[in-house]
Amino acid sequence: MAVQFELYKTPMPKEKKNKTRYHARPVSFETVNTEKLAYRIHDRSTLRVSDIISTLEELKNEVAQCLLEGKKVHVDGLGFFQVTLSCEEEIRNPKDKRVHRVKLKAIKFKADKELKGELCHMKFQRSKIRPHSANLSEVEIDMKLTEYFAENQIITRKDFQYLCGMTQITAYRHIKRLMAEKKLQNKGTIYQPIYTPVPGNYRVSVDLKYKER
Repeated sequence: MAVQFELYKTPMPKEKKNKTRYHARPVSFETVNTEKLAYRIHDRSTLRVSDIISTLEELKNEVAQCLLEGKKVHVDGLGFFQVTLSCEEEIRNPKDKRVHRVKLKAIKFKADKELKGELCHMKFQRSKIRPHSANLSEVEIDMKLTEYFAENQIITRKDFQYLCGMTQITAYRHIKRLMAEKKLQNKGTIYQPIYTPVPGNYRVSVDLKYKER
């Protein structure tokens, strides 16, 4: 079965705005969860589905525990797992030992050559469905948000995505831009953001700024 893909416009630096380039991205319409994966393994072995699910669950637990201990994890034929870190604030002194400034950034995965070899004969096919974001201007986005906030007090990334007909990545990019322009603010948390207009934008009265204090 061929991998479906679509072409997306590549963001260009300001000095190359007049040049248009595109890159390919896979288009996936299905996620294989643990249960489905267990049944696929079951069909190719004599193992019971329940045993496979238990093994996968324990594998996840052990990988997590090893990463918590600061170790790399190598699953033969699959690849390496390791954590990457970031600092919550700028550190100017390399002798600073305050651990509260360091936090988990992501879990990095590097595929083994064996896994890459299994995919070397991958076939590709242009997707018949075009999951592109709507090509809205910044002014058109502002107009949609003005209409939206006339009836709603908050907006989530998912709401923004559907409102503007965008992909998740494009929606995040525009929300980040609007926050930098002081048009939207996050009233939720880092992991569960909830956005509201900054008073003075989208017909939200500046008086609200003082009522919230």
